Amino acid sequence: MFRLGIIGSDNSHAEAFSRLVNIEGDGPRIEDVRVTHIYGTDPARTQEVATSCQIPNIVTRSEDMLGNVDGVLCVWRHASKHKSETLPFIKAGLPAFVDKPFTNSVADARELIDTALTAKVGLTSFSTLRYCVPTVEWIASLKGAVETPVSGLSTGPAEIDSEYDGLIFYGIHAVELMLAAWGYGVTSVTATEHNKNVMAVCRFKTGPIVTLHFLYKAAYVFHLTMYGSKGYSTHAVDSSTSYYEGMKVIMETLRTGKWPLTPEQLLEPIQVMAATMKSLSEKREVQLSEV
Repeated sequence: MFRLGIIGSDNSHAEAFSRLVNIEGDGPRIEDVRVTHIYGTDPARTQEVATSCQIPNIVTRSEDMLGNVDGVLCVWRHASKHKSETLPFIKAGLPAFVDKPFTNSVADARELIDTALTAKVGLTSFSTLRYCVPTVEWIASLKGAVETPVSGLSTGPAEIDSEYDGLIFYGIHAVELMLAAWGYGVTSVTATEHNKNVMAVCRFKTGPIVTLHFLYKAAYVFHLTMYGSKGYSTHAVDSSTSYYEGMKVIMETLRTGKWPLTPEQLLEPIQVMAATMKSLSEKREVQLSEV
């Protein structure tokens, strides 16, 4: 039985992931793993999650999990907490999943990655939306549908003034979906804002130009459209399979130590978001090499 620790009870993801392994008869379940410990800064909220998800141990310090768990899920809403909360476990040789956004700064992301590489432990971070079954199938169909990608858009909700570290908190979903569909290799970002809606034009070194639409107070939707040399294809993301499929990838990483995303792939979404914010601030095109 693989013992998991949850760091950060504030996020609904703490419940979503825990239910997949701890609760029987509640839909698809990941076997041979159990969330045994949880840490949070709001005692009432932490108790609520522990009770609803049958987590037997609440700790008053996250470090108290060391020696009692085999891996951790760091799921704070504030990405600014992710580095400091995850590093002690990585340094102790424990594998970790860090919820989206991986971090809220490029420097923090690099430190986490470098530390995990040195410790030779499994580490990953992602929006589970990229693993939704219909989305994976749509991405697989693109070669035949559009042939060579030329342009497109990735759309999702986001709040530039979110209390959870701003645009990156929800905007990271649209970024990761873009990179899952178009591949990696963004070279620059040019962003603009109007009435708290943000558009960010991303240039890829392979040729395509893709616009990120971060929507404020619009209908809740994650949507992708790709235009290519042969045709075009559009896709509305159905998130119903996201947690289960994502949790399968997480557990493969924690059990085997294999990284499903390379260090460069973990870093690029954070670079895109950093370049977006820098472009908004300085009103110019920003190279990813600058952030």
